[in-house]
Amino acid sequence: MIFNSGAWGRLVMVLVLTFVVGLATVWVNIERVDLSYRMQRLQSEFRDNQELKIKLTIEKNNLLSPYRLRELGEQRGFFSPDDSQIRKIQK
Repeated sequence: MIFNSGAWGRLVMVLVLTFVVGLATVWVNIERVDLSYRMQRLQSEFRDNQELKIKLTIEKNNLLSPYRLRELGEQRGFFSPDDSQIRKIQK
């Protein structure tokens, strides 16, 4: 015989080890691709949230602008107080 039982055992071990390393490599590549897609999705969501935050900040500033508040007050019958109607609290 060309191979004895020890040589066959080593050959089987090398083949099993090669198979396991191959499976591990495939699994790592699949995980890498999944993480890449997830990262792209999160980056897109982050950009969308940043844009929404900017729009909401602009809307808030518009709603709270002194000019707009003064117009709304006048429409509802409110006017700026006279100096005699203002009380100042001293510290």
